[in-house]
Amino acid sequence: MYVCYHRGEQKMSTVSSQHSNPLSPRRGKSADTATARWRREVPAPIRSLSALANPDYSDIVTATINETPAEPEQVIHAALKGVPRGLLILIPFVQRAVLGLRLKLRPSPDHLLGWKIADRGENWIRIEAASWFLTGHVVMHVDHGRMSFASFIRYERRIAALVWPPVSLIHRQVALALVRGAIRVQQETLHRQA
Repeated sequence: MYVCYHRGEQKMSTVSSQHSNPLSPRRGKSADTATARWRREVPAPIRSLSALANPDYSDIVTATINETPAEPEQVIHAALKGVPRGLLILIPFVQRAVLGLRLKLRPSPDHLLGWKIADRGENWIRIEAASWFLTGHVVMHVDHGRMSFASFIRYERRIAALVWPPVSLIHRQVALALVRGAIRVQQETLHRQA
């Protein structure tokens, strides 16, 4: 896998490298043309879907997909199928233990990944979670062959400005892994149908 910085974007190729990385796609899978891009600037149409006023941090991971699914939740579930199991266990642990997010870990139609489904539209969904020192919103948007995973964090207490920046480095890699997982599962499905 390679990382290339270009004008505020981080481009992550899904090409496997010789080094083992739990966030890399599984070896032997056909995903060598898909890329996910990370950047700090969230476009206004996506930003408007978050109800979080004046976030202290925001970022977005985008990718081109071959076919737009009927619902954003399908993308999230596809993404989860493509992510290593260990990472799926680690995500809520870090979110609860380090960030103190109040998550509902039992499956529920009103929650996704433990986060409350706060709002949704025809091609987007917003999930929300909060702790005593920060509030987070995540917006998943799929439209016209494009998938976006945008995150918005607001610091409720000063300590958030110390805790979130190092956690955001991990968050960024997890968001990239989720988007790459969705791409990989979609490619595998299309390959099986061909």
